[in-house]
Amino acid sequence: MHQKTFIAKDGQAYLIRIDDTGEEILVFREEEPLGVIDLKRLQEAKGAESFLVSVLDLEKCKRIGIGEAALRYHKEVFHRPLRANGNVREGRQSGENPMTRDGIAFIGNMRRKGVIELIDFHDAFSEDE
Repeated sequence: MHQKTFIAKDGQAYLIRIDDTGEEILVFREEEPLGVIDLKRLQEAKGAESFLVSVLDLEKCKRIGIGEAALRYHKEVFHRPLRANGNVREGRQSGENPMTRDGIAFIGNMRRKGVIELIDFHDAFSEDE
């Protein structure tokens, strides 16, 4: 288990916890679970690995820097690229629910900052839409 404390834009301390597989990022404030990012480990050509964002559920802690901090921490711990495509869900129970505009904007912002890379979805997170 990997974890670190992050002071968000709202001035509060949050705990970012990543499981040993790298496939789950949890966000807590004072032991209360607030958000989750699920990732899927991908095997690429020549044995390289990356992680694909599959669930983005940060509704209770959005717009305060937690999502970006969590993804950057993941890259720091696992030293693997993070990727996203058009199949990101807005929560574990959301089934086939597509991302909201906030989620799309977040992925687009992370792409512009170089935190994640897009695959298989031709500018899915472009703000030109």
